[in-house]
Amino acid sequence: MLMSGPARSRTHCTRYAIALIAWLLAPLAGAADADLVIRNARIISGVTPQPTAPTDVAVANGRIIQIGEYAEKAESEIDANGQYLVPGLIDAHVHLRDVPGFNGDPQQHAELLAEANRQIPRSYLYFGFTTLLDLASGPASMQGWNEHPEAPTALYCSPVTIPNGYPLAWLDEHEQFQPWNLRYMLFDERQAEKYPADFDPEQHTPTAVVDKAVADGASCIKFYFETGFGRLKDLPVPTITLARKLVAAAHQYNLPVFLHGNAQTSYEFGMAAGVDAMAHGMWHWSDLSLDDPNGVNEFARNVASKGIAVQPTIQVIFGEKEMFNPGFFDTPQARAAIPPALIAWYQTDAGQWMKQELANNFPPTDDPTARYQQVANAYDKPINQVSTLSTAIAQHGGQLHFGSDTPSGPFYTQFPGINARQEMDRWIEAGQSAEALFVAMTLSNARLLKMEAEIGSVEVGKQADLLLLKGNPLESVEAYDSITTVLLDGQVIEREGLGAQ
Repeated sequence: MLMSGPARSRTHCTRYAIALIAWLLAPLAGAADADLVIRNARIISGVTPQPTAPTDVAVANGRIIQIGEYAEKAESEIDANGQYLVPGLIDAHVHLRDVPGFNGDPQQHAELLAEANRQIPRSYLYFGFTTLLDLASGPASMQGWNEHPEAPTALYCSPVTIPNGYPLAWLDEHEQFQPWNLRYMLFDERQAEKYPADFDPEQHTPTAVVDKAVADGASCIKFYFETGFGRLKDLPVPTITLARKLVAAAHQYNLPVFLHGNAQTSYEFGMAAGVDAMAHGMWHWSDLSLDDPNGVNEFARNVASKGIAVQPTIQVIFGEKEMFNPGFFDTPQARAAIPPALIAWYQTDAGQWMKQELANNFPPTDDPTARYQQVANAYDKPINQVSTLSTAIAQHGGQLHFGSDTPSGPFYTQFPGINARQEMDRWIEAGQSAEALFVAMTLSNARLLKMEAEIGSVEVGKQADLLLLKGNPLESVEAYDSITTVLLDGQVIEREGLGAQ
């Protein structure tokens, strides 16, 4: 993602900091200080989660202040008898930009866009996500997002680039060097002649760029190892020396470093550079083969041994395939997340533009079902490859972390909320357990973001971002469809009021 304008204001004072200050300043009385009590809930939380016996959870000023029998009455109470109380979910790979797949006239469709932009934060909440990590953004965008009255808290990574590399290669050279794209650009001595005359290399060393990201309030650093796809070919990538210096500079501030890359070469580069996380699964293989499980296991063992967090992001591929699913808009998930007027626009000729572009890669047919099968057959191999390797990494003790890459491109099938819910399904189909998925969406992601003191588990002192569900998420992924209530900063939001319909 490219920032669309200057990003100078800081948004480091998130609702987490505000809630913590309020909690610390609250009178240290006793039980009577609770403004909300959830009664008789079975808590599921932690690295080895198991449902507790029914118990009470007391909340004040957006924080959990007590777990256990709570004798006093509170201003607000929820009877959670028969329900499970879990931490709010964390999607650690989103892009909070625009309306996915919309390329119409903004003035002509102003009302439609306004409705969509109001709904998008609510759609994330509808599917249980209370914290999001935008992997390439800036403080101004995040401030705008976090000002929504009902929205998951958004954190962000600063996107570190080089000229003509991904993703700047989509832009002409003039646009690449505009201030909002220049801020986190590294000096690449191999392209010294490309920079403007007033470019100061000393302001664009790895250390200088990370210093700026920290000053802006970034929670992490992201850079790219992408040699190209589509019309982009033979793109430059950072040198290993530059990458290692960037990682070292970020680690001085305890910032995690994410690497964009979905190929074997990018994984090898990431391991050599010492990154903390691969922002995609590996669906492009060089010398590995599904016919050689020993080779796949050896590679997976190597990734696991490095302690690198891996986000499979299987929906990147699956979501593209679903552009050809004739029944996509008839699913309950789509109708819950996407406003009706936007669904109608997506089904017009104008709204089908990206589907038509993708269709040009396949033999012509007038049969939608046959076309869907054509596309599914073409996407089977990369889906199998990323699923197989991700599972192997987990089997060898590696870290799989949840990130949906919502949206990875202009695909309405990767609409906010839906895409993350369907990424859950992809994990289960790939062989991950419901428990592993739960931990990946809660405490593991909180630890990756260095936020485990605030979110990711149900504990006294932590932010009251919580979910109530009728089903047990350790038994079935469908339990996430039984969410009844979302708690955001301790504020109670009934799920049925978050839907688009």
